Amino acid sequence: MMCSKRSSISAGSTSPAPQLGTDEGNRFPRRRLVVAMALAAMTLGACSDDDDSNDMGGSDPVIPEGRFAVAMNDGQGPGSVSILAPDIATERSTLATGANQGLTIGADGTLYQNSDAEGSVGMRAFNRAVDRTDMDEFGALDRLVGNSPGKGLATLSGMGLLASCDVSDQAADLKLYSTSAGEQASPVAQVDLPASCWDSTYDAQADRLYLAMTDGTLGIVDAVAELGLLMPAEGDSQVSLGADIIDRMVSVVDADGMQRSVNFHGVAVEDGMVLVSDVGSADSATDGALYVFADDGELNGEQSVDAIEGPATLLGNPVDVLLVEGSAIVAEKSNDAILVFNDVATRAGDVAPDYMRAFTKPESLVQFGDDDGVVDASDLTADSAVSRLLVSQNPTVMQQGGEAVDNSSVGSIRVLDLPLDAAQGEQSVMAGMVSGDPGQEMFRTLESIQLDAAGNGYAVFDTTDGSSVSDRGLLVIDRLDSREGTAVDTMTRDRLLGGASAGLTSPKGVEIAGEQGALIVSDIGNDSVAASLVVLSTSAGSNAMPLFTVMDTGSAAIWDTDYDPQNDRLYAAGTAGDVLVYDDFFAMGASAVPTRSIRAAAAGAVSNIHGIVHDLDSDTLIVTDVGDAASASDGALYVIDDASTASGEITPRAMIAGAATALGNPVDLAFDGAHAYIAEKSNDQVLIYRDVLSLEGEMDVAADESVAVLKPESVVLAR
Repeated sequence: MMCSKRSSISAGSTSPAPQLGTDEGNRFPRRRLVVAMALAAMTLGACSDDDDSNDMGGSDPVIPEGRFAVAMNDGQGPGSVSILAPDIATERSTLATGANQGLTIGADGTLYQNSDAEGSVGMRAFNRAVDRTDMDEFGALDRLVGNSPGKGLATLSGMGLLASCDVSDQAADLKLYSTSAGEQASPVAQVDLPASCWDSTYDAQADRLYLAMTDGTLGIVDAVAELGLLMPAEGDSQVSLGADIIDRMVSVVDADGMQRSVNFHGVAVEDGMVLVSDVGSADSATDGALYVFADDGELNGEQSVDAIEGPATLLGNPVDVLLVEGSAIVAEKSNDAILVFNDVATRAGDVAPDYMRAFTKPESLVQFGDDDGVVDASDLTADSAVSRLLVSQNPTVMQQGGEAVDNSSVGSIRVLDLPLDAAQGEQSVMAGMVSGDPGQEMFRTLESIQLDAAGNGYAVFDTTDGSSVSDRGLLVIDRLDSREGTAVDTMTRDRLLGGASAGLTSPKGVEIAGEQGALIVSDIGNDSVAASLVVLSTSAGSNAMPLFTVMDTGSAAIWDTDYDPQNDRLYAAGTAGDVLVYDDFFAMGASAVPTRSIRAAAAGAVSNIHGIVHDLDSDTLIVTDVGDAASASDGALYVIDDASTASGEITPRAMIAGAATALGNPVDLAFDGAHAYIAEKSNDQVLIYRDVLSLEGEMDVAADESVAVLKPESVVLAR
């Protein structure tokens, strides 16, 4: 008999990937089912591969293709995660996570794993786990999130939350954490359920949360976005909710109305189909079951549905499940296997899995999408819809004779609604950290700010007393695009990224390279430390170490950068007046050097490039030149064609400069595919020039729009 592999999912699928916890079998003696004996007793399609996999249920099994992660939890070691690709039959690598429980994947491709093992309690976030080298370990690229034990783990996509089931805390069975938080994080919200949940999954399209509970019931929460999870009321550190958030409760009963479902563990949802696994008795290796429900928003109460169960199924402790184009993928822990049941909605009774591969103590399953990655908000096109402009500002602060000064506007971010309207445009301020005695305060000054696709902010900061800097790094702000009027750096929602090992001296610009899971930080150095480009992990915390550091920054320093992911090319704003171009930037790593430079022929005697955007669609560079930093009138905006090939002194297609422009120190630039937004620091304005790609020649013209902002430092657009 010939075996074939027919794809049940493409590598680019973005269907929800439910996640889950573990099996209580580690707590009790367990009678092990010997899989080999079961296989020998069955009539099988005798096919195998290098991973001791078996096609079992038919002559044309569907082996799911894609990239998967499977957690191993044997109760002995600290735990690990295997990366399976290009299909579930092939192991690419193993990650030594040091954690042992449920998995989930964030919108940026970060792999999160829960843990309740001794010495590794809490969640761990792994940067670009799918691409890590074999046997790589948890380290400075990664971070901890909170310190509470947990089982199943799920992502509430679009909400920036992680749902963690905690069977050890009867007062808070479900805890929700911010995906931006760090090691000291407490939950954004916690829920006291009617029974402990082992796993959950979120249907983003229906805004519905499913909770698999250990009493054999399935809780369904409708309209999750209306629960107020994203922003606690003013003065509250977290949202506390009770069992009344559950809108529907589902259990399985027999013909006599007696409950059959015993101990739900795994739950998955796909296109209105809900798959739940029941481990039955944790010390039995033969009494597991799968149940399939259809939910159009009305599923509720006692259900009489057929189970997939019995000795042929090999279901003993099915601790986690995935749904992939109608196929069920099962982590079968007691029988050391990953099982696949094709077209699971049509299956019932004692049926053999269509495919099995041996796997020691699988605990949790997730599938990576093909488009995971933090997208830089500067990579906008003309058809991008933007709704807000965020502006960081740093008014000058002076300590005068020990007198107290008002630092409330130092290190703040102003949010402007678009289109700008002087009468109606909403403006709000988020204050930075200020601490210390009057006259001796420590406060943050902000440099560049950037947003990822989820609206999370990355803000470069210094901590200073007005005369010397005591700390520097990045503040990662949860959902910055919607945090109006609130403080940042809250323990529940945000985190500091950096630390002594990050190698930052005087950081200015930050660029998100999502496909690489990286932040490119422009550091101008100081009198004793050379300028550099420091590349950090987007998933790192306060103990970050660079992925690599580039020391060749031309004849001076680099203020900011823009990365072209399609060509692995970095455009860098040089403070000596040149745009430096690094080809094969990530491929070269620490060895990267400028392969060419571009200089505007119209630049004045003093040129100092600060803001920079490369528009990929038109292959155009748009850059700002502050000229002499002491002058409030010599700034300029350049539009340069053919950026991918331009070299040497180039006459810009368009140059905006002169007294009418109000360009003096244009320190940063944002571009929405058509219009340029400029942070003009010396003249306390944000300037907007429209349709800059259509401009030609030298122009001394006022901005199409402007708004007064005291000492704007950086600008970024929010969708």
